Amino acid sequence: MRSDKEKEVSVSEQNLRDSLRRVVVAWLFGAAWMYLVSGASFTRFAKLLHVSHFGFGLLATVPFVGALVQLPASLLLERYGGRKMVFLWCASLSRALWLVIAALPWLFPPAWQWPALLLTMLVSTVLANITAPAWMTWMGELVPGRIRGRYFSRRVQVGQAVGLVLSFLSGLALDWPGENRELLRNVISGLFALAAIFGVADILMFIRVPDTERAPSRPALGFLNLVRAPLADPNFRRVLGFSFTMTFATGYIGQFVWLFLFDVAGMGNSRANVLLVTLPLVVGMVCYPIWGRMVDRFGSKPVMIAAGLLVINGATGWVFVTPEHWVWGYLPVLLSTAAWPGLDIAGFNLLLRMAEAGEPRQRRSNTAVIAINSVVVAVAGTLSGLFGGAVAEWLGDEWRATLGSRVLTYHGVLFIGSGVLRVAALLWLIGLQEPTRKVATREALEQMASGLYTNLLQATFFPARVMLRLARTTWKIFPGKPPAP
Repeated sequence: MRSDKEKEVSVSEQNLRDSLRRVVVAWLFGAAWMYLVSGASFTRFAKLLHVSHFGFGLLATVPFVGALVQLPASLLLERYGGRKMVFLWCASLSRALWLVIAALPWLFPPAWQWPALLLTMLVSTVLANITAPAWMTWMGELVPGRIRGRYFSRRVQVGQAVGLVLSFLSGLALDWPGENRELLRNVISGLFALAAIFGVADILMFIRVPDTERAPSRPALGFLNLVRAPLADPNFRRVLGFSFTMTFATGYIGQFVWLFLFDVAGMGNSRANVLLVTLPLVVGMVCYPIWGRMVDRFGSKPVMIAAGLLVINGATGWVFVTPEHWVWGYLPVLLSTAAWPGLDIAGFNLLLRMAEAGEPRQRRSNTAVIAINSVVVAVAGTLSGLFGGAVAEWLGDEWRATLGSRVLTYHGVLFIGSGVLRVAALLWLIGLQEPTRKVATREALEQMASGLYTNLLQATFFPARVMLRLARTTWKIFPGKPPAP
């Protein structure tokens, strides 16, 4: 018979497994919310509410403006605690506000609808960002360190699978009304209302997830004490320069790519969703493990340089996308999409290594380093959206220029400008010294080029290997002429 201690350990492990399973299942609803309110649905809805060019720039700033609250939210949580209650209330209200967004066409006269959209989006985003530090510290304590990487990668994959299905179905739903604008508006409002229900269900599933938060230990902690040490490090300032410039280069792109595909490339909702949602999800699922192994082997700086070189043409490629010929212009965009996971993983790992560098008594907290970087990214993203909106408003829909045989609209000016700024962002990495460099940067880049080539070949022949294996399996079940070796 088992002792009382063994029984207690067994019950504790079962409770942990139940909690971890609940968090993953909750994200099924959370991912449904996220993919239903984004992509073609949101852009079409904003156009139906007569959002101006500058208004689309303002909408692009909303996620970044909301992120500005993360640093004060972290400070208040450190002082007063209560992270589970903060998460449940703020996140539930954030998701429920999408019911208000769905009802905007009936709540406000036409002239007030798009300002109401902007304000509601801003309030929802601020509430969501208040919950971010609470959720991260809560999950950091809940999920054991030995399985944390595998657990969260599996959670991401579950959400991406939901996204693949819903992006396809929502594209079909948006194409169904045809030219009937009123019916299209009603369909999108229905999708947003359904998304709000899914989103709130995601948050409510955390009610039964236990929280082991300890009493706050630093009630007198101030802003200056939180940020002074990280900002004194020149390497950290270079990382902030890279984050700022790269975010400014890319922050406005999302909104204007959707507008370009609809207004210039003349694509329907389904194809636009495939190019901007479905294919990037598939590519991300394949590429995240590859870049993760490279970061572990070579360190963050070489990966950031290699991935950064590959993302330079991620925006300019759209200039060569036309209604008749879009494949060749989309290829550099797809290559950039495959490289973005490298920037994400390498950048985050570099921040963690900087936070953990130095003697224990001089060590900076992870929260301070990551929070400062988040604020810099938020400021850059806000300025980026304002810049993109101002350029679009200044040039307008009628502006045209030529680039060789290509006709440029204001969208092309924004895309080319983004490419130039991405090159400028890479210059910040030249003098960067990584705290725990594993391989010399030049040697690492040479080895990575060989590794990327090998992985590309494997990815190219993967479908053929699958078909060959399927043919052999079929022959075993239904004997006949064996497949060629």
